[in-house]
Amino acid sequence: MKILYVITSTETGGAEKALLGLVRFMLSENTVRVVSLKSLGPVAADMQQAGAEVKTLQMHWYNQGSVIRQLAEEIKTFQPDIVHAMLYRAIEYTRMACAGKNIKLVTTPHFDLSKKCFLFRWMDFLLKDLDNLTVAESFSTARYLINHQKYLKEKVYLLPNGADPAVFYPDISLRAKMRQAHGYQPENIVFISVARLAPVKDPITLLQAFRNVFRTHPMVRLVYVGEGPEREKLGVYIRANQLEGVIALAGEQTDINAWLNMADVFVLPSVEESLPLALMEALLVGLPCIVSRVGDMPLWVEHGKNGFVFTSGDITLLSCFLTELAQNSVLRRQMGEHARTVSERMTRTSPQYQHLYQQLINGRFHVKTTP
Repeated sequence: MKILYVITSTETGGAEKALLGLVRFMLSENTVRVVSLKSLGPVAADMQQAGAEVKTLQMHWYNQGSVIRQLAEEIKTFQPDIVHAMLYRAIEYTRMACAGKNIKLVTTPHFDLSKKCFLFRWMDFLLKDLDNLTVAESFSTARYLINHQKYLKEKVYLLPNGADPAVFYPDISLRAKMRQAHGYQPENIVFISVARLAPVKDPITLLQAFRNVFRTHPMVRLVYVGEGPEREKLGVYIRANQLEGVIALAGEQTDINAWLNMADVFVLPSVEESLPLALMEALLVGLPCIVSRVGDMPLWVEHGKNGFVFTSGDITLLSCFLTELAQNSVLRRQMGEHARTVSERMTRTSPQYQHLYQQLINGRFHVKTTP
């Protein structure tokens, strides 16, 4: 089978990491090519190392029409059995590039379309019927596409994001090694967030809430793993509040399992999500999770059982939940154990994608899961 993946970027993000896992799996039995609309990022190098051919169309604001033509030429040259597009611009541009051609097109949003502007939602509405199949990575996404964007139920398949338990798991020895390497003492309670430093992830709210906790619990620490445009703003805030050495901006990291094992609690205060891969990884490691009430996160974080759920932007409530877990080791342990139990609901997505592709090619596809 020849599979062409199209994605908006190959920077470090949940959608990009999900595609990396999919590419690694598909390479064992298929011919795989990846096209990134934007310049190649760190994830592209990982894909190339795995054996995939990765190209960039060097998309900028001034050449987007040319990008669609280049993408159409790429499809014509490669002659794929399946074209699979992820993220908004990649999906819409791939739809246009495939229009009028007999191509099996699969799309996976990996974003919350309801938060996009009217023009973007209208464009999606006009082009949606060009898909052979839309794979929704969260229940909230599937529900919105069907109820608001009027996608046909029989063309929407619900396949929630999942992390690999062979890669993410609790490791006491790794925890000790990481804590020693980064100077954390046994009494330190380490909160961790793994996400892009971008407004949509709302890192400044986490920093403000953490500062409130640190005033009364000086043993707490915060690690933010990720990179993005908010780094300078966050750095200014850290210095202005004398939090150097207390809050660490660790940047992009490759071994996320090691960083999660070093921590005691996972926090994600996003204002917009579908179902973040980072949350799935934290659950597998067995971390209590504090998340905002967006997307499918409240379906995986059972309030009071394996973590807490708060309204995005609510600094006071987030501060209270951080404090509760900072001072209650028994609750942290109980919630961590329940997080592992919840993680057992995850499924391996890559084998299911292989099955879906084969069904589409053979013309025997029937939706098994609809919201």
